[in-house]
Amino acid sequence: MANLQGTTLGGIKFWSYGAPSFTTLVQYLEAGQSTVTETGAMMWMHPTIEIKTAGRKGGVLKGLATSVLGGESFFVNTYTATHGPGEIGCVGASLGDVQPLNVQNTGYLVRSGAFLASEPTINLDTKWQGAKGFFGMRDAIMLHATGQGTMFISSFGAIIERDLLDGEVLLVDNGHVVAFEDRIPYDVRKVGGLKSTLLSGEGLVVEMRGPGRIYLQSRQMAQFAAALVPYLPNNNR
Repeated sequence: MANLQGTTLGGIKFWSYGAPSFTTLVQYLEAGQSTVTETGAMMWMHPTIEIKTAGRKGGVLKGLATSVLGGESFFVNTYTATHGPGEIGCVGASLGDVQPLNVQNTGYLVRSGAFLASEPTINLDTKWQGAKGFFGMRDAIMLHATGQGTMFISSFGAIIERDLLDGEVLLVDNGHVVAFEDRIPYDVRKVGGLKSTLLSGEGLVVEMRGPGRIYLQSRQMAQFAAALVPYLPNNNR
């Protein structure tokens, strides 16, 4: 993602610094405008902005500020320029890029850890069961994003945007999936034997069929964590 200087989508002006490895998203809110972010994403903000941790019926979360799915809680904060215009800087939880998604005529399935921010007009259904069993990792619950507005996703590594042609089939390692249009048919299956499924990052793949847009991350956290294991202190040695 290039450094976006004063880009406007859905009425909110935004730009970024440090792409694609250490990206910071900055949103400029006019008086009365709001944005919703993942809890802990805020890096700085002007004192004209107020924070609320709450859900909104028919809004960001369908009736709940917290929803538990598969043992993971999902929290968001709403920032509103109550006392005049101001800006808010946000960063993702891992080292990577930030990409805006224009949610208008199609919904998106988004890895919960990839959600960074959105307009309040975006619905995030944390109870959606359509992707049950999509991943084996606890940080990979899928959110169903619908509505009208802009949503920002973050990644571990750079974000690669792919437009699948009609009938085109792509096999993607599940650890690299960030988001994709909900119109894309998909199937999750194992590759290789049981050993490769348990011990490698290539045990599960997502078979996707176009047409539709997908967003992939160039790195995956599980593989990175495994690479660090030999360098960590071991008390048994």
